[in-house]
Amino acid sequence: MASAARLDLDGNAIKPMTICMIGAGGFIGSHLCEKLMAETMHKVLAVDVYNDKIRHLLEPATHPWSDRIQFHRINIKHDSRLEGLIKMADLTVNLAAICTPADYNTRPLDTIYSNFIDALPVVKYCSENNKRLIHFSTCEVYGKTIGSFLPKDSPLRQDPAYYLLKEDASPCIFGSIEKQRWSYACAKQLIERLIYAEGAENGLEFTIVRPFNWIGPRMDFIPGIDGPSEGVPRVLACFSNVSFNICHNMACLVVFFSFFLSLILLFFSHCRTFFVMSH
Repeated sequence: MASAARLDLDGNAIKPMTICMIGAGGFIGSHLCEKLMAETMHKVLAVDVYNDKIRHLLEPATHPWSDRIQFHRINIKHDSRLEGLIKMADLTVNLAAICTPADYNTRPLDTIYSNFIDALPVVKYCSENNKRLIHFSTCEVYGKTIGSFLPKDSPLRQDPAYYLLKEDASPCIFGSIEKQRWSYACAKQLIERLIYAEGAENGLEFTIVRPFNWIGPRMDFIPGIDGPSEGVPRVLACFSNVSFNICHNMACLVVFFSFFLSLILLFFSHCRTFFVMSH
């Protein structure tokens, strides 16, 4: 059951709110829905094209939270109902995106449309209707460090300052245009700039979350558990240099994943202009 004593960052009791969660049927969205149902009294308008990963929250109708979660099968690319749902909500959380590295090279247009073009109406509706937005971006907007471009024999490579990324000072270094791999990071950064501009010019209240690599149940797939036995998930394939037994370490990974989700719940009820989720 949800706790009646949950407090925000200022120690005040959290008032129940209605949250429009776009991408609620995905990896992170499904876990957030679980957390919101189990640990808060918030209501969720779950928006997605699939509900496989949250079906256990929707059925049966005898769940104690059944009156607090509604699923709306909507493709945000072309559905006029989206603005109505955002108007009904106190807060909108946008998780919708293509975020699979294998697609950045093979489907760059879909990647750019998903992460920038398709997010434009969400930002627009939130701004026009004075609704706070929590937008999930990515750590990839930081680009590369200056040190990664130094010659191998440069003595500057020994200086750690060239490998630090500072939020408000570091230059943003991406790959060349022909490197389609950077289509994802560029699209994510551009939508961040738009959100920031809406805040500066039109008073949009927003939070931007930049996840690093999150691993847990219901991600792309865990080999042999919720996907084929062969192959590896995108995070391990593209970012990890360490081999480990996924099943053996899953319990630990879920604990960390759950911890990060709990932090995000705090921000649902406490206004922060800009928030970076790191590990």
